[in-house]
Amino acid sequence: MAKISISKISEEELTDSKLQNYYNMAKKEILSQDGEYSEFDFTDLDYIFNTACQNRTLFPNINMEKNSKPKEYIHRWVLTYCNAIKNMASQKKAMPKTCCSDPIIKEIVKQARHIEDDNILDKQEKNHTLFMSAENVLGNLLEEYIAKNVRSYGWIWCAGQTLRAIDFCNINGTELLQVKNKSNSENSSSKNIREGTTIRKWYRLGTSKKDGKPQPSYKWDKLNNIINTYGTKLTSAICSMDEVKFQEYIREVIKKNPEIITEK
Repeated sequence: MAKISISKISEEELTDSKLQNYYNMAKKEILSQDGEYSEFDFTDLDYIFNTACQNRTLFPNINMEKNSKPKEYIHRWVLTYCNAIKNMASQKKAMPKTCCSDPIIKEIVKQARHIEDDNILDKQEKNHTLFMSAENVLGNLLEEYIAKNVRSYGWIWCAGQTLRAIDFCNINGTELLQVKNKSNSENSSSKNIREGTTIRKWYRLGTSKKDGKPQPSYKWDKLNNIINTYGTKLTSAICSMDEVKFQEYIREVIKKNPEIITEK
C-alpha cells in the first residue's frame, strides 16, 4: 500500500472533463449497488469536489495500491466520504486498546506517590484510559456539532478528510476552515495550499489567567463571526454557537451512546 493522490498529476494528463467523468461514474456505481449508500445524497460532496477541482492540492493522500489509477482514486475518495457520513463518531462504540500498557508507568506512579495498594493504581490507570478515550473522540464530536449548525449558512463539512487539512469549506469553495479543539493542536500541513486561498484557522479552547491560574477561554464568538461573514447565507438568522450549547450536544450524544468511550 502507498499514499496516493491525484494532486501531482498534470491537468494535461488528467483533464477537468476526465476528472468530472470519473466522479460521476463513481457516484453512479455507488448508487446502483444495494446497501447503505444506495440512496446517498451527494449534494455536499459535489461542493467539496468542485472546491478540490479549483485547487487540486486539496485532494488528500489515500492509502491505496501503488499503481492505482485516477479513476480508482476518485472512487475510493467518494466512498471515504460516504463512510464518514454514515458512520459518525457520535454513533460508534469505543474499541478497547490494541496494545498493552507499559508496566513501568504504573511503577513510576507507585513510587512517586507512595501508593502501595495495587487496586488503587489499577483504578487510576483505568481512569486515565477513560479520559484519554474521551479526549480522542472530542475533536470528531466538535466537528459534528459545528456541521449541524453551519450548513444553513453555506458551509459544508468536509467529512472523512476529503480536503487535505481542511474541515469545512463554503459552497463556493472560496473559503476554507480548519477546526481544532485546542490552541496547541493546530495542523501545519495547510501551509502548502495555493496562494490566494484563505484558510481560516479556529480553535475552541484557549487559556486565560485568573489569580495566576490557567482558566479555559472559549472562542465561539470568533467561529460565529467566520461563519456569518464568509458563508453564503441560506437563512436570515445569525449563527450563535456557544459552549453551553456544545455541552448540551455532548450530553445528548453520551445519553444515546454511553459506550462512545472506554476504560479498557
